[in-house]
Amino acid sequence: MEDLGCSISAKAVIFDMDGLLLDSEKLSYQTYVETAKSHGLDVDFDSYSVMIGLNMVEGIEVLRGILPAHIDPTIFKTKWIDAYLELLKDDVPVKPGIKDVIKGLATRNVPMAVATSSQGEKARDMLSRAGLARYMIAVTGGNEVARGKPAPDVYLASIERLRQATNIAGVNDCVAFEDSSVGVTAALAAGLRVIQVPDLIPATADAQPPFHLIADSLAMGVGWLQID
Repeated sequence: MEDLGCSISAKAVIFDMDGLLLDSEKLSYQTYVETAKSHGLDVDFDSYSVMIGLNMVEGIEVLRGILPAHIDPTIFKTKWIDAYLELLKDDVPVKPGIKDVIKGLATRNVPMAVATSSQGEKARDMLSRAGLARYMIAVTGGNEVARGKPAPDVYLASIERLRQATNIAGVNDCVAFEDSSVGVTAALAAGLRVIQVPDLIPATADAQPPFHLIADSLAMGVGWLQID
């Protein structure tokens, strides 16, 4: 994507995690396929793609419509997550260039937080092992709010935690970074401006500056920030 010379003011940044900071979505898809095969099923990427960005509860509801009636979606999801976490046991893959981007923001004293659909405890563990947790003022998981994405709850909670810990006034001081359309919807619903960096799935809606921009990489998107 061409750099259009965009500029968006910010005092703080809130990141999604999977598919944005961590190169984890392809591992999630791999273990989804493997879990399905263990149940004698063949699944495709289309069935997986509708779950990207959802938390465990919403993901189980989607699985309920995908899986045959004799397969319990909660048991399937648990087995899938266990297989996924096993792949991440020894190494948590970080997207190329992410560590440099995060360190650069930290050098500029930009407050950062993570708002993820993953479970909070697991997210904090993965970010810690990836060397990113120490830069984040807060990490809020999808199981720690009433409603998961595309509802705005996880972003609203992150904004409040940033507000309490820093001198930001609220939502107008923050910019969100997301890879999925589900996440973009959640961020916009929270009143945030959002820069989308698509991962496995291209953006499904055109950019609507200044509320929704689309970048080829996190580095490009961060380059559009005007840090106040």
